[in-house]
Amino acid sequence: MNGNGMKQTGYRTHQRHFKVLSILLLGILVLSLMVSGCSKEEEKVKESAFSIIAATAQKLDMAQALRYGGSLRGTNEVYIYPKIASPLRVTGIMAQPGDQVSVGQTLVTLDSSDYQAKLKQAEAGLAAALAGKRISDANLEALKAKYERTKQLYEQGAVSKQDMEAMQAAYDGAIAGTADASVALSQAQLEDVQIAAAHCNITSPINGVVGSINLALGDMAAATSVAASVSDTTTLETDVMVSENDISYIKAGSGVEVYVRPVSAKPFKGKVATVAMMPDPVKRNYRVKVVLDNKDGKIKSGMYAEVVVYTEAKNKVLAVPVQAVIPRDNTNVVFIVDKNSRAQEREVKLGVRNDQYAEITSGLKAGEKVITKGNTLVNKNTLVKVISGEVK
Repeated sequence: MNGNGMKQTGYRTHQRHFKVLSILLLGILVLSLMVSGCSKEEEKVKESAFSIIAATAQKLDMAQALRYGGSLRGTNEVYIYPKIASPLRVTGIMAQPGDQVSVGQTLVTLDSSDYQAKLKQAEAGLAAALAGKRISDANLEALKAKYERTKQLYEQGAVSKQDMEAMQAAYDGAIAGTADASVALSQAQLEDVQIAAAHCNITSPINGVVGSINLALGDMAAATSVAASVSDTTTLETDVMVSENDISYIKAGSGVEVYVRPVSAKPFKGKVATVAMMPDPVKRNYRVKVVLDNKDGKIKSGMYAEVVVYTEAKNKVLAVPVQAVIPRDNTNVVFIVDKNSRAQEREVKLGVRNDQYAEITSGLKAGEKVITKGNTLVNKNTLVKVISGEVK
């Protein structure tokens, strides 16, 4: 065989090897695709269930709860302004916020040195007026005796009419009370200074608890600024604004629940004190005053309170826990668990509501299970698993 024949034979052999190798690679690729397809099928078969908590829609007796918020304050709460004519320096702080104080107890003292000097002058003036009155009284007694004698002599004809008239004028002038008027004036001046000096002691006008002291040593107190506040917190009150749609449910004297979360997770018992007869002209809301006892002093003035008023009541209505309801645009939806353990979305209409339950007026049947926890994480047909701790 010549050289060209050997080259052709080698080339054909190489082609056969290449075809065999190509067939082997194609087989491996097909097998890989088949295995991958099987794996995906297995993945679909092994779909995991999403853990949720569910509750059963059931018939309940319900009362709707309306909630309002407001800050608490003492029913008798006063802001104290200095009663002084001009600013005075603070010389003493006699009470601190939180102190229990009584009527007339001094909270802050102011510099009264100027008033003390005026007080001494007024006292001296009164003493002088009283001394003058004593002299005047003695003179009046003597003049009275002389007047009586002159009158007798006049009646006997021993004294002229002119002398009698002069004596009458002198006596009338003596009893006119000039000395008494001087004493009264001095007494009034002294009392004015005493009152001004007393105002240098800023006192509490009520029994209660000090809410704030707004002055410090060395400050200049003025009549235009609040010096302190005192509140009688044995009874607290708050105002809430109620819409015109709900005001007809609220009556004066009716009981309410008042939640003060920093103090207790349980509600305090309150009462509706007053209900406004006219609404706010802008917001069209009605002011409702709520009061509650605080004899133990646990609740502080200024704390935030949540007032719960129970209004419309219904018996044997279909209800679910409020956690099951998801607001969506202008509707409400719940997710139920179907017979195949898959989540299905339902649009529902609500009736009365309170802290725990919401009435379902349409979209759900008694006995159906609704998702209460995990309902915001599922979609239609999500495989679910009800875990322990199911809400009944």
